[in-house]
Amino acid sequence: MDDRATYRLAGDEAYVRAENVLPYPVWVQPSASQIRGVMLRAGLEPRTLGEFVGVSRKEVNRWTLGQTPIPYACWVLLCQRAGLGYLDSWN
Repeated sequence: MDDRATYRLAGDEAYVRAENVLPYPVWVQPSASQIRGVMLRAGLEPRTLGEFVGVSRKEVNRWTLGQTPIPYACWVLLCQRAGLGYLDSWN
């Protein structure tokens, strides 16, 4: 695996590991705290993130509580919105 940078999010203990920004299917699911941290960086509340990615606020809450995994496509959109860059293409 490449040595990719880890994104540290100011004001929060959350971070995005290099494994969280790999292309599907090798990406590693982000933790609930990582999702919350990226939402904070993007300035999104559960309702606005849900509207942005096309799911309910309750579904977003399940992701942020670690009850259900965030879908890959939603994670990509959230990372882009937070300015964390686009996930690298698979070569």
